[in-house]
Amino acid sequence: MKCARCGRTFDDKKQDYCGYCRTVHTKKGEAVRDLKGVLCYITNKFGEESLLDLRRADALIADYFPKEPAVRRQAYVALYDGCAKKLYAVREKPFEVRCAAAAGCVKSLRDELGIKGRTAADMVEAVGGAVGCEVSFKKTELLPASETESKKNVTDAAEQYSLGRHFDRIHDYEKALYWFECAALQDHGEAQYYMGSYRLEGRGGVQDGAGALEWFIRGAENGVAQAEYMVGYLCAEGIACEIDEEKAFNCFLSAAKKGCKEAAQIIAMCYENGVHTKKDPVLAQKWKNVAESGVIPDIPPETEIPEPLADDGEELYQSARRCLAEKDMEGAAVFYKRAAEVGHLRAMCSYGKCLYTGSGTAKDPAEAFRWFKTAADQNMNIAQYNLGVMYLKGVYVPKDMTEARKYFSLAAENGHEEAAKILKKLK
Repeated sequence: MKCARCGRTFDDKKQDYCGYCRTVHTKKGEAVRDLKGVLCYITNKFGEESLLDLRRADALIADYFPKEPAVRRQAYVALYDGCAKKLYAVREKPFEVRCAAAAGCVKSLRDELGIKGRTAADMVEAVGGAVGCEVSFKKTELLPASETESKKNVTDAAEQYSLGRHFDRIHDYEKALYWFECAALQDHGEAQYYMGSYRLEGRGGVQDGAGALEWFIRGAENGVAQAEYMVGYLCAEGIACEIDEEKAFNCFLSAAKKGCKEAAQIIAMCYENGVHTKKDPVLAQKWKNVAESGVIPDIPPETEIPEPLADDGEELYQSARRCLAEKDMEGAAVFYKRAAEVGHLRAMCSYGKCLYTGSGTAKDPAEAFRWFKTAADQNMNIAQYNLGVMYLKGVYVPKDMTEARKYFSLAAENGHEEAAKILKKLK
């Protein structure tokens, strides 16, 4: 299947996401990048109940959609205040009851978070569709901007951004800031860049360097080159953050490749003077040409996009640890299993323990033994110790002191202190 985002080809029979850019795809080959698609994907994979726990849902979305931070934020907002729980509870009720519950969720988003109009309704509809509670709201046509500006009921992000630009041009900064913020809260990238600029310079309100950096980062995540350039600038100067020259250079380079002339000028200077990178007069001249003409040069070999590394399961393992900290044993078992399946040794031991004790999943000593054996064969001392315990107690396998000593001995040789103590007693 050809990735709808980066254009690379991946085997959709083995996985439903691109191994290069981590974008999930439907069976039709369409990239899943919208709120409803993301929520439906999670519920189809883990069940409708997975959205009832906000923290678990956030962790699942972060793991399956790591390249979609904007959608993740939208999902977190949409699930705010138990929206999924409220809709799940009335999913089998009459249509009027479902819509009344949905209207309450919209009101909560509006009153407590400031998410207004059609945006809030779309969010609630997306959650409802994912948990099996179909709802709908009456859609009304938007009035022209000239009529709606005074009433402040424009809900379309593009139109809000357009109004912000209008008031910015006539130097009415308070109104411009209002409309930029409305659009930025709906994840409009260019509006987020302007919010960063306004906060950095103090136009239309209070000057706030940390707030500016946050808005620039969000704009950069949405592909706005100028916002990415500003992130680099703030990191290089140490404004609202620690100086991070490596991150600054990477931001400048990425922004330059997207056509930002200011970033191209800085990259040219870096290559010319050997700042943050080795000197390269040829590349320096190429980036000078970009700054003048806007034509992007060929990417040199050392900056080509690397082949993706094999998934070692570490991110999944850490997700399991986060679930464990929140006492979400079922979530932890899910992530331990997924990490174990891609070869993470500690995850094999942890998932085996879940199966052994019945923590977060059904008790299955036979499957626990299999995972312990797989990890033990790769010299994992914890797994060797656990096998020793199973042979010592006769769990799933018959009691066998010879095998118990064997595995305790292996674990002790690999530094497991408890195994060494037990081995002394057995001798």
